[in-house]
Amino acid sequence: MPKVPEAVRTFAPEQWGTVDYFCTFYSTTFNFNATEKRAASGVSAHFNKAQYLIVLADKLKPNLELDAIELEQQGYSPIHNSYELGTVVEAAILELYSVIDCTVKVIRAVHGKPTRGFKDSTRGLFERIETIVGTIPEEIRNEIKHAHWFERLRRIRDEITHLTPGSCHLDSDTNTVTYMHAGIIEHGKSLIINDIFNWVREMMISINKFIGIVFHYLSRSFNDTPVFQLCGMVQGRALHRYLRPTAGKVTFDSGECGAWVWFEKEEFPSCPFVEHCGAYKYKAPPQGWET
Repeated sequence: MPKVPEAVRTFAPEQWGTVDYFCTFYSTTFNFNATEKRAASGVSAHFNKAQYLIVLADKLKPNLELDAIELEQQGYSPIHNSYELGTVVEAAILELYSVIDCTVKVIRAVHGKPTRGFKDSTRGLFERIETIVGTIPEEIRNEIKHAHWFERLRRIRDEITHLTPGSCHLDSDTNTVTYMHAGIIEHGKSLIINDIFNWVREMMISINKFIGIVFHYLSRSFNDTPVFQLCGMVQGRALHRYLRPTAGKVTFDSGECGAWVWFEKEEFPSCPFVEHCGAYKYKAPPQGWET
């Protein structure tokens, strides 16, 4: 059995992004169903998975030289290493599309129900944003209108999901990996992305900016209701506090401690973070806040 730590801290707002902030506070403002809740949590989960996959692909990149050596020595190569790398790269691309898919579901959950023409379709939203009538805020509309990166991402995603995968090979002159897909035609020619690693990372930057703006705007409508937040564990007992979204930037000192009602008792272990936690100075009522 692995040794259980004496104390564990799980509340780390210094590592939050805009999506994390939204996911922490939306429950007291928006009445999401089960699917919409999973979509909200899926935004950052898919983005993180894409990051892990491209790091893994980078580790596989040197193996492409083995295919080249095999081809030179034997006149033939089954290019297993190329297939392995291509599989991971395309998995990263699919994850990035899933980020957008989940984001659109959240936008629709918040602003789509009284909107005419806003169907449950990611492609449809980007293609018909000019004609959709209703409550989609202008700030979000503008981001969708100017998301020029989306169409190529969508075409690659549709092709490798519903039809055929592409392929990767190492350019020995530039030491970059080229991605090719004969099923995707751009400007009358098969799609070729000369440096697929650079393209994926640029796509990550564009998508990160997109979701940052979208979720920052969605978070502006939060009400002032406190939310329950787990802080960590001490000797198997849960530590928690209550946070308000309108309190400004969230730090480790934010909120009101709720666990004080038990850890101040002599028979229980004290919170190991008491001396450095601003929330302990502002204790929640003994019964907690309604959430």
